[in-house]
Amino acid sequence: MSALILCLLIGGGLGAVLGWFGKCSTDTCPLIANWRRGAIYGALFGIVFCFVTGVGSSAAMNRSTPNVKHITGAEFETEVIHSTKPVVVDFYATSCSPCRILSPRLDKLAGAFTNEIKFVKINVDEAPALSQKFNIRGIPTLLFFKNGKVMDHILGLVETDDLKTHLESLAGKDASANG
Repeated sequence: MSALILCLLIGGGLGAVLGWFGKCSTDTCPLIANWRRGAIYGALFGIVFCFVTGVGSSAAMNRSTPNVKHITGAEFETEVIHSTKPVVVDFYATSCSPCRILSPRLDKLAGAFTNEIKFVKINVDEAPALSQKFNIRGIPTLLFFKNGKVMDHILGLVETDDLKTHLESLAGKDASANG
């Protein structure tokens, strides 16, 4: 969202500058008639540029973060089933709004559990066989693995406190001791 606002502001600013310094003899030129019109058209061009180039797009969800690793279906066996740590697997899609809300929430909480739990995410559009294998019917879905077996799951957008409770349980921490 911030990338979209940045594109809007840069486009609007450039359009305003062009409108201020531009020369239009008929005063009907859309972009350079005056600075206000230039700012409006520039902002629109900035938004179009943002969408065409993919700046701020949901493709960023397919990148690993410091706390949550993006994996493919081919890496699943090694990263999840054979892991010595418990693993949280986030099944998501880039087109899913609740997934875009959950992703930073999970990433933030994962930082506190990096020594106890491994965090990975899988795009269901890129790994349909894996989604079918684990009967993923809706997204976002979080699967909690321990010793290669599914121990728990959460379907849909989960509140931060509820997610933290699930993570503490998976890590073997006493939730009441942490306050």
